[in-house]
Amino acid sequence: MGNGNTESRLHIKELKEQFRNQKMISVDDFQAFYTELFGSIKKNTVSSYIYQLKKRGVIRNVSRGQYAIRGAKREEGNEYMVITMDISKSTRTDYKEFNRLLQEKIEKINEAIVRIYGQHRAYHISQGDEIQILFPFQDGLGSLMMLTLSHLSPYEVRYGISIGEVDGELKKNSWEMNGPIFWNARDQLEAVKKKSGYSGRIISGYSETDQMCNHLLPLINSTIDRITEKQWEAIRYELLGVELEKTLESIGISKTSYYERLRASSLEEILLSFRAIFDLMKARREIN
Repeated sequence: MGNGNTESRLHIKELKEQFRNQKMISVDDFQAFYTELFGSIKKNTVSSYIYQLKKRGVIRNVSRGQYAIRGAKREEGNEYMVITMDISKSTRTDYKEFNRLLQEKIEKINEAIVRIYGQHRAYHISQGDEIQILFPFQDGLGSLMMLTLSHLSPYEVRYGISIGEVDGELKKNSWEMNGPIFWNARDQLEAVKKKSGYSGRIISGYSETDQMCNHLLPLINSTIDRITEKQWEAIRYELLGVELEKTLESIGISKTSYYERLRASSLEEILLSFRAIFDLMKARREIN
């Protein structure tokens, strides 16, 4: 009987109707909604209602203090992923030299993105050693990550990835944009900034899927940690799709050595693991 009483006080039908066209619902929105129904209501009670709504699968977390109605219709292909990276600087490189080298690396990555993906979305630098890209979610996460890391080597990278919808106009430089998808990527990056080596986290607002993916990522990153500079070089040529003869001539090794470097890097296993994360994210609405 108590459960039924709680159910009736949540006013789920009215809540869905109230926020049917609202992408994000704040705690203040819930407070106003229930205040209008009951005249006055304590914040702790509203927090309890939010918890009950999440437990019943009525709403989901979008970001800190922001929620959305589950099951809302979405247009296909309008989701993006934000990758925000922090690059560990080399202590042997002065600041100006580091920025020059980083800019060169970013330009090469962006050229490769246009050539490989046909996308004009690009990485941009901010705060000296941070880079960010806004990229369509339908394109592969793993190959983009490994292409990026192979160009950034020997710098180690920490990253935060967020998947979701973009509010507002798309701009060429994603640092000029704002919204939950960007805040979430930043939060994930901040969560791993104190860690050494390659490390990162991913978020989509679907807690169970996010948890599964973030259990997989440390395993992927520990494998990436073991990749040598020579292996990164082979990975870079492989992902760029350079003809084998030109690759062997440029690197100055035999065909056998080239494929041995790729095998030792575990590139195929890393890409398959990233693909598993990508597939989980695509199916996250059915999982949660």
